[in-house]
Amino acid sequence: MKAGIIGYGMAGRYFHGPTLLASGFHVTAICARSLDKKAAVHQDFPRAVIVNSIDELVAEDLDLIVVASPNEFHSQHALAAINSGINTVVDKPMGRDYYETLGLYEAAELNGVLLTVSFNRIWDSDSLTIKKVIQEGALGNIFRLESRFERFRPERNSGSWRESTSIEAGGGVLLDLQSHLLATAIDFFGDADLVFSSVRSIRGGSDDDVLLVLKHHSGVDSYLSSSAISGSPGPKIRLNGDKATLVITELDKQEELLRKGFRGSPGEWLDSDEIRSSAKIHKGTDSFSYKSEPGFYPAFYNAVRLAIEYGNDLPVSRELSLSVARIIDQARQMSIR
Repeated sequence: MKAGIIGYGMAGRYFHGPTLLASGFHVTAICARSLDKKAAVHQDFPRAVIVNSIDELVAEDLDLIVVASPNEFHSQHALAAINSGINTVVDKPMGRDYYETLGLYEAAELNGVLLTVSFNRIWDSDSLTIKKVIQEGALGNIFRLESRFERFRPERNSGSWRESTSIEAGGGVLLDLQSHLLATAIDFFGDADLVFSSVRSIRGGSDDDVLLVLKHHSGVDSYLSSSAISGSPGPKIRLNGDKATLVITELDKQEELLRKGFRGSPGEWLDSDEIRSSAKIHKGTDSFSYKSEPGFYPAFYNAVRLAIEYGNDLPVSRELSLSVARIIDQARQMSIR
């Protein structure tokens, strides 16, 4: 099955390219415009055709196009693929707002093609471990999730479009990191209403400090924090039940190892012992290690391939994608001042 990628920055090169390979796709065409990105394509996929525009990419014989360009171009590039009758994956966020996201799904339905969004963090070790804990009932009745992407960068990175681009163009941590936190929380505990929002710019650029609180219809509350300027980042996950609490301090090493250049082959992924987050269950003063599930990003494209070949369900549903987009829009409107 042949795939093309538009955009060969961090997302295209280090997340989508290797994961497509591990899931059995052949990456046969990549759209990259700068000389350094073209050189990277040649290094990673020497047999792939390198093109300069989305128009050239959709002219290739492809079963799937992955949109990994900057956020402001997601809709434009996805529509070009969809209108050409090509199944499409869009890196998160699919659109900059709810209506842009909805418009893409309506176009996909009209053209009879598959469309989904890559919320890869659903297949992080911490996310898969939470599902295991829920299934086992190890924490009792779960009532609160705390989930974070926090780091300490007191100075803005002028070279990062996410930190310097305006909200209207798709910059900021609300779209970049909160979309992951929202997707995983809704995936765990179902539909939710936004009850609190603080979206702020502390360093003077795009929003860089965001706290959202959800009340899930299932009865769980989710506290979701994303910040670029937290001098003491909290644990990645703290999941409270009435019998115990699960604490996962850090992400697994999938991203780290992909950035270091890991390239698998079909059916091959990172060693499972290297990509397990360290997890503990706490009961007051007592605590013990809990065997976490290994992260597994190829699950996403494995599911996409099966959806194309056999009509199976897509890995991220239209409903989940639109729920995330709706809450992001509400977060901007509701944010305390």
